[in-house]
Amino acid sequence: MFRSFFFVFSFVLTLSCGPSVSEHLEKRSNSQYSSTHGIEVFFNTSRAVNPGTQVACSNSYFLNFGNMGTQSGSCLINVPADREIGSLPFGLGNKEKSFQFLEHRVAIQGKTKEEQEKLWWKKIEEDPFEEVIVFVHGFNVNFEEAILRAAQLKYDLKFPGKVALYTWPAGGDGSMLGTFFLKNTYEKNLVSARSSRDSFKNFLKRMASTNKKIHLLVHSMGHQVVLNSVSELSKEWGDKPFLKELVLNAPDYDTGEFILILDSLLKSSERITLYCSPGDSALFASAQIHQTGRLGACSKFPGVDVVNVNPIDASLLSLGHGYYSSRPILTDLYQLFLGLGAEKRLFIRKSYGNENYILRN
Repeated sequence: MFRSFFFVFSFVLTLSCGPSVSEHLEKRSNSQYSSTHGIEVFFNTSRAVNPGTQVACSNSYFLNFGNMGTQSGSCLINVPADREIGSLPFGLGNKEKSFQFLEHRVAIQGKTKEEQEKLWWKKIEEDPFEEVIVFVHGFNVNFEEAILRAAQLKYDLKFPGKVALYTWPAGGDGSMLGTFFLKNTYEKNLVSARSSRDSFKNFLKRMASTNKKIHLLVHSMGHQVVLNSVSELSKEWGDKPFLKELVLNAPDYDTGEFILILDSLLKSSERITLYCSPGDSALFASAQIHQTGRLGACSKFPGVDVVNVNPIDASLLSLGHGYYSSRPILTDLYQLFLGLGAEKRLFIRKSYGNENYILRN
């Protein structure tokens, strides 16, 4: 059903839009995102590593706490076609139904770390598609989940270019006690996120130097990593935008702090889109902890396309906080990455409330 929708949707856009959109659609229709196949996820991380573990693309190798260094690599992921859009069924067995790790491409034997970094960036720079998605995950996400989510986003968005994941040291200790005391995990993750800003800033600065059109896609507490870093980089970069799209999903970030850095954020990107929901229970809990309003609860800001997703997130998991990987959001992101304005995208209507637009099923 999803593939047939995009066939009709692509046909309509081809008739109604300019040749640049048609070219993008042709590249995506020629891709293999209609069957199960392997997707390579490129990543950069400030997570501490356990060198005694043999399987590098794993939670046992990349840990939930950080260090002063960074490491790049890639993982080859089997992405199944027979699943619900946005879902992450994982496990051994049927490759048509389950995500699986196929190869672990982290260290290259005989190469120094500097040589490996150069090879990693060379793959990004030499990719023939001119766009790249940089994805930054949110709170309590371990390494494996971050990798799988990046692969799912690339597949479900039918994105022809590279997806580069920045995975910061998030996650809990995995114990039942740690799960029970989630507030403790939240506070540790928050410190970790803010401590990752310099690392991410350096990564994004290097990505901008590739001259790729960067779509920066962020979720939840990942905004604690991203927004201040982008603001600082914008001041260094000047008035020229270095991002094509800046997409903020359910941002767990102080609304007042956002207002203070908004001018520099607007200079950083050609467009900023904020997906929000006043019914997000996770952000309500965060507001109680911080005693301040959260950006993802919906407020209008000049120059930002604020999209209320509350009508479509009520039935989703994660306390109404995990909508960023759902079918409605992916459908809208697909159109957004093609360059369509919000008023021209399917399933969006203009609003006169605390947002500019409302996303509907």
